[in-house]
Amino acid sequence: MRRLSLEQFGLARDFLSTEARPLEWALFEYRFEGAAGERVIAELASYQNADGGFGRALEPDVRTPSSSALATGIALARLAEVQSSPHHQMVVDAVRYLRSTFIEETQVWRVIPTDANDYPHAPWWHDEDGSLARTFDDFLIIPRAQLVGLLHTYSALVPAPWLDDLTEATVTGVETLHEDALAGGGDGLRYALDLAETDSLSSLFRERLLAWLSDLALRVVCTDLDEWGGYCATPLKLAPARESALARVLWDDLQTYLDYVIAQQTAEGTWEPTWTWGGLYPEVWTEAEREWRGYLTLETLTSLRSFGRLETPQP
Repeated sequence: MRRLSLEQFGLARDFLSTEARPLEWALFEYRFEGAAGERVIAELASYQNADGGFGRALEPDVRTPSSSALATGIALARLAEVQSSPHHQMVVDAVRYLRSTFIEETQVWRVIPTDANDYPHAPWWHDEDGSLARTFDDFLIIPRAQLVGLLHTYSALVPAPWLDDLTEATVTGVETLHEDALAGGGDGLRYALDLAETDSLSSLFRERLLAWLSDLALRVVCTDLDEWGGYCATPLKLAPARESALARVLWDDLQTYLDYVIAQQTAEGTWEPTWTWGGLYPEVWTEAEREWRGYLTLETLTSLRSFGRLETPQP
């Protein structure tokens, strides 16, 4: 069983402190060095817009400054991680944005705004005559499942009957949507798991979700080493921490994958994105790639620690 050495950990830390976005560095200090969450909140503030939503390339593959459900979900998850109160103004404004942009007719959020086409972006985020909705299954899972989970975390800010109805619709959507929508690279499955793993979700909803997702995960998890360098549902994507709902189900595959991940660290101490923009916006991709390096390096270190794969003192 491989472990990341102290020297390798130090290289990753050095990269995060000097080359990553200030947000990822603040999160590293919070997770690994006992820093206060206020630094994370302060960094997130630079991504929030006047409408309460978040944008400004918080998700590096979408460079529009406008707010999006995608970026707002990312921000709210970070705010929840550092235990921001439901009364914190950033949280209040973010939930207000989600309420104002919810599409009542279809019971979903559009994942990114229409002006995303006008700014550099990854090709899969391009919308041509409604292609984005087709790609993301009418937004029934991405971004809805994650956002519903976050609204349960901040349920004091939304009407309980509305949230209950939306949760039922979302869980039913997971149960009835064709499994290809949740499989593929595993992103849809990850969003559904974000909902299932929400602490404040009722046990009835959680049990329904996990009954379906556990079985699906065993069918779609990628166990082929030759495919791990591409876009697939890796074991760590489906269970990024020891306490993840599917960690026990995927345990043996996780151990093999963790060995692989440790071997993939670069000489600079980073982990690299397994995707590119295919030659689009090359100068902007260089910036986005660096931002992804910071994000992936932070998340990989976090997972390695969770599974006892770091040779470093625990905080």
